[in-house]
Amino acid sequence: MNFTLPVSLSFLYPAWLWLLLLVPLFIALGWPEKSLPDRRQRWVGLGLRLLVLLGLVLGLAGAQLERPVDTVTTVFVLDVSDSIPVEAQAQAKAFLRQALAEKPGDDQAAIVLFGGDALVERLPSQMDAMPSLSSIPVKSATDIESALRLALALLPNEGGSRIVLLSDGQETTGQARRMAELAAARQVELSIYPLTPPAGENDQSEVLVEQISAPTEARQGQTVPVEVTVVANQPADATLRFFADGALVESRPVRLNQGRNRFSFTAPLDEPGFHRFRVEAETANDIRLQNNRGEAFTTVFGPPRVLLVEGAAGEVEALAAALEAAGMETNVIQPGVLPQTLPDLAVFDAVVLANVPAEALPPDTQTLLAGYVRDLGRGLVMLGGPESYGAGGYLRSPLEKALPVDIEIRNQSREPNIALVLAVDKSGSMGACHCDDPDLRQQYSRTTSGLPKIDIAKEAIFQATQVLGDLDYLGVVAFDSAARWALETGPHRDLNAVEQAIGGITANGQTNIFAGLTAAEESLADAPARVKHIILLTDGWSTAGAYDQLLARFTDAGITLSVVAAGGGSAEYLAGLAEDGGGKYYPAATMLDVPQIFLKETIRAAGNFIIEEPFLPAPAVTGSDSRATSPILRGVDLSSAPPLLGYNGSTAKAAAQVALLTPRGDPLLATWQYGLGRSAAWTSDFSGRWAQEWLDWSEYPQLVGQLVNWTLPTPGDDRLDVTVTSSGGEVTLEATVLDEQGQGRSFLDVSAHILADDGTATEIELQPTGPGRYQATTSRPEEGVYLAQITAYDTAESDAESSEPAPVAGRTTGLVVAYSPEYAGLEPDLSLLDDLAALTGGRQLTDPAQTFVPTPAVGRQTRPLWPSLLLLAALLFPLDVAVRRVRLGRREWQQAHRWLLARLPGHQQTPPAEPSPPIHSELFEARQRVRQRYTAPPPAADSPVIAPPPKPSAPIEPPAPSPASPPEKSADQEQDTLARLRAAKRRAKR
Repeated sequence: MNFTLPVSLSFLYPAWLWLLLLVPLFIALGWPEKSLPDRRQRWVGLGLRLLVLLGLVLGLAGAQLERPVDTVTTVFVLDVSDSIPVEAQAQAKAFLRQALAEKPGDDQAAIVLFGGDALVERLPSQMDAMPSLSSIPVKSATDIESALRLALALLPNEGGSRIVLLSDGQETTGQARRMAELAAARQVELSIYPLTPPAGENDQSEVLVEQISAPTEARQGQTVPVEVTVVANQPADATLRFFADGALVESRPVRLNQGRNRFSFTAPLDEPGFHRFRVEAETANDIRLQNNRGEAFTTVFGPPRVLLVEGAAGEVEALAAALEAAGMETNVIQPGVLPQTLPDLAVFDAVVLANVPAEALPPDTQTLLAGYVRDLGRGLVMLGGPESYGAGGYLRSPLEKALPVDIEIRNQSREPNIALVLAVDKSGSMGACHCDDPDLRQQYSRTTSGLPKIDIAKEAIFQATQVLGDLDYLGVVAFDSAARWALETGPHRDLNAVEQAIGGITANGQTNIFAGLTAAEESLADAPARVKHIILLTDGWSTAGAYDQLLARFTDAGITLSVVAAGGGSAEYLAGLAEDGGGKYYPAATMLDVPQIFLKETIRAAGNFIIEEPFLPAPAVTGSDSRATSPILRGVDLSSAPPLLGYNGSTAKAAAQVALLTPRGDPLLATWQYGLGRSAAWTSDFSGRWAQEWLDWSEYPQLVGQLVNWTLPTPGDDRLDVTVTSSGGEVTLEATVLDEQGQGRSFLDVSAHILADDGTATEIELQPTGPGRYQATTSRPEEGVYLAQITAYDTAESDAESSEPAPVAGRTTGLVVAYSPEYAGLEPDLSLLDDLAALTGGRQLTDPAQTFVPTPAVGRQTRPLWPSLLLLAALLFPLDVAVRRVRLGRREWQQAHRWLLARLPGHQQTPPAEPSPPIHSELFEARQRVRQRYTAPPPAADSPVIAPPPKPSAPIEPPAPSPASPPEKSADQEQDTLARLRAAKRRAKR
């Protein structure tokens, strides 16, 4: 006969129960003390002490009550990744729908959908019908481990637990067996329902490009083979298309046999650089299209390739000829056709920007060029000109970070260079939304936002402020029918204060240009600046005012005026104002051009970004042989150099190496190491504007050749061997670094930069794994071809021209990340599913009705007792101390008993008895009674007092003792009473 208690006691930390062995010791030490006057007090103290000990020990042991619970929570984990065919997904939903219909009423169910990640579709509840599934996890991967982890987190601690996994078992990320082991430890049953392709699906054709391989390195002029492996589940006709660097090379019809099919293509490589190959397979009725392509790469070595980007056509003819004479292959392009991806740019070893304005290179392109130098280790040279450096708008641009000079010029004089007043039209028309495109105009008319002209004007003011020097003056006057100063003319270097001041400009009122220009003239008349300039921005016209006299005062005070016409207005009249004011007229075709116009005009007016004066370059370091101060100047005889006629003003960065200076102390030639690459700044030009005489100078070809050559990357180093592999969800990089004797070189810092097409870079540090061997593993990036630049540094050495660790070896290679493994498998992985079920005691389900079949394992509900036990011990401890330290007599126990009875519900309170007299009162009354017995009664009032006659003296006999109350006996009685009291008092003190 089996008998199971409905409630049992368990412990979280049973080791603490060993402390119960101290109970006998506590009993021995706390045996009822004879010093306590009352026996009950002694036993109560011992009992309280034992309760405190038991509460403390059981609390520390984590005591809890358990009772059986017959309800079960089931979490359905449904695979919705791309490897599950549509028919199998419908089959899984039908299974889930029928299983929920069979669920017992008290059981709970939850739903988790997963692919590359896991999402909770429904929390545990007593649902009996399948809801609509709305969660959309990543479908290009399968991570069963994360799905099971989430399912375990959803299961409650009380009651039975079960997980039902509906999947094909094609795990691409994670390790599901680890979660199965955790589920087994928690006594959670994991059952499986394999999602297999329907029987008819094998009739459909499935073709995938399993592998494409090509030599990783080749020489210029070689023809390399490209091998392709195509897998088919059945014979089929297909078309293979072979691409080289994005161009279709060959389209070949083929007959595919069941299994693996191998094909070969060839590619002539006439150009050095990084080349990519792609093969695509196409067939009818293909199940999956994501796995129908593969990619490979080859790096071709040849003479250095330099990309010359010219701002104006024909500007770099002499430069290109000089570089060709130095053995470099040059390609001359306009800024608009500059490559927009890093692999396309990587075919060149260096890029030269010749008088290219910043507006011709969007910010994304500038960021790409900076990454091309920093992360890929290539070279960059920026040449000066009227449209370059600060005059070209590169101030605070992404490309400025890669240059060895700052575009901002630090004014070394103590006087302002320019006093600039911006006169801005704030009439009501400037509050209108600026929309050039009809679609945009319609869009903004439906919204309260948009692009008001006045807001674009504020942005133009803010940009113009940023190019002024620390001591330059700036003023902003806004005008409608009258002029109001938003920013008084003076030095303003706090950009936040400027932004706050112009932020209060609002559009309203009429247009009074004359009032605005008059206020600007009055402010600039006495300004202590070399250049005094006004930029007028308006979208209307106003002819009221004495403009002739005003312009005459402009001339007398040395003030110039430029006008920006922001649409509308009298273009002819405004152009005349600019001409008579000695400035320039800018007809802004669109209001969005105004910020750039303001910036260029401010730079032009300031004049310190371009210095045009004849000068001879001077070495930055003088000595006996100044030609040896920089490798760029080595062998160049600067003493024979003709004068240059101008340059772009700039300031060398702290880490830059300045090779040549101008007479003003500005850098003419500066270089530095930027990340893995090098960049150089030549602030004059190499064309006919400033360097006309240099084009005929005999040293010119050598100088420009050595300038560009200094920035070129080091060719592939045989001392560094790199292997990059992609497997599953990880990418592994292995590098071997050798010394001159061919032995492994240790104690180096080896890093890799993985570069995507858009220029984004991921830096990885390789860890040493053996002599000269380094390795790193990272997560698998998205599908595509990536550049990998691996560089080894010796931290014990520093670069000769910087404080950075010296690179000792480097290599550029590629990384091909094929399509996700989600699309590579053709059959479900039933062995994995069987292992998961076996580890947890689960089973393979074939019928939805089997899901909720009762199992022998019964869940249990726990209720923790340890907090209450610890609290009880804490409360009883002070009571235990009080019982042992406070003496309680019979009377006190009786009073406590009456106090408790009086507060019990339904008890009738009896009148209190007369209180017993205190002990001292009883003693006093006893003594008085004894004294009264020995005191004679007073004589009566009516009896006369007669004196006795005198008698002869005789011995006086003591009177006979009275038998009723002898005096001796009363004294002894009094003494006995006192003796008893004293004895009781002594006993109490003991």
